[in-house]
Formats: sequence, structure tokens, C-alpha cells
Amino acid sequence: MASPSETSLIVLGAAGVAGIISQETVSFWSAATAIGLTLTPLLASIGQSAARRVDRAAVEREHIGPVAGKTVILGFGRVGRMVADMLGQHEREYIAIDSDIDGHLEARRAGYPTIFGDASRRDMLERMSIGEAVAVVLTMDDPVLTARITRLLREEHPSLPIIARARDADHAAALYRAGATDAIPETLEASLQLSEAVLIEQGVAMGKIIVSVHEKREQLREMIRSDARMEHSPRLKGLER
Repeated sequence: MASPSETSLIVLGAAGVAGIISQETVSFWSAATAIGLTLTPLLASIGQSAARRVDRAAVEREHIGPVAGKTVILGFGRVGRMVADMLGQHEREYIAIDSDIDGHLEARRAGYPTIFGDASRRDMLERMSIGEAVAVVLTMDDPVLTARITRLLREEHPSLPIIARARDADHAAALYRAGATDAIPETLEASLQLSEAVLIEQGVAMGKIIVSVHEKREQLREMIRSDARMEHSPRLKGLER
């Protein structure tokens, strides 16, 4: 700890320095520091944006390989990845399209065969020769976009199998009207699985549970058929056990 005399010298020294540096100099460096603190985050953001533009330009030049004999997955979020994992597990070839640059780059780093692009653009689909695919799976969580792409694909490729993710029975009916081969209402299937789980926990016999779940699925078929004004009940392969 400094003695009183040493403290006095320190104070006098500081005062002397303050006397040497003019008020204008102090104001200048204060302003420079403030500007630097303001610009640093901005420059960092500009750098990140520039890097993203470079990434986007690079992926837009990626070569789209042949899709013949492959399943094409449109959208590569959690649902798209699960579909890809299942296809891979059964040694089925696929390619995925994702319009999110970050998601695409992350998937590529993880080893998934994805390409960056907007699947709602007709020229993108034509460039892929998507009509040669084994099937197309739409996994996007956007009801309007899913219906629009389904309609576009069906108009161009009448015999192409189109399997679409639906939010509920109403959305599934809309997708069938748009031309989907199969539409899977995820919320209703999740409800059935939750019901099944709670019945199992309460000791209900598995046979009875299976029968009741099957009956509920049949009711769902009729509901969708009625809403879609279809002559026959739709195929809901994704809901079968």
C-alpha cells in the first residue's frame, strides 16, 4: 500500500499529465473511441454478410446431378432430415433441395446430398429433370407453398408420385385437390400416437388399441375424402401400420 507521500506524487503526476494533454486532444480520442465501439459491430455484420454472399455464390454454381432413380426431398429441416435418414437406412438414393443457405451448408457438412435452390421456381425443377425422380417428398412447413408446388408438379408430371407433409386433415384435403398422391396430416397422426401411448400406460390391451386406432384412421380417410370432394378415399400409406 502506497504511503501518503507516494500517493501525493501519483496525484501530482496525474495532474501534470492532464495539464500537458489539451482538452481538444482528450475530446478527439473520446470521440474516436466512441466511433470505434459503434463501427466494430457494424463492420463485423458487413463481414458476415459478405461471407454469406460468397457462400451463396458458391452453392449456386453447384452441379445438380441426375435425379433419375432417386427420391427428391423438397425442404431439409427436421422432417426432411428424418425422411433422408430413413431412405438412407434402406439404401434408397435421394437428393434434397433447401432454400435456406445456412441449413444447406450445415447439411452438406454433415454429409447429406443437398443442393441450394428455390423449389417453387419452375426453372429450378426443370433444370433438375425432376420428372425422372422415383418420387418427390414435400416437407416444408408452409401450407400455401406446399400446395402451390404440388399443383405445379402435378401439372408438369401427371404420373409422378408426390408425397406431401400436411398440417391437418383440412390441409391434407387441399393437397389432394392440388394433385398429391399421398398427404400425411402430422398433427392427427401425432394425436393418435399420443392416445396410443397413454392407453398403453393405463394397461389397455394392445389388440383393442390397434383396433381403435385403425377405426380412427378410417374416420380420417372419410373426413378427407369429404373435404376434398374425392370419389374415393385417399391413400394414406403414411398412416398405416
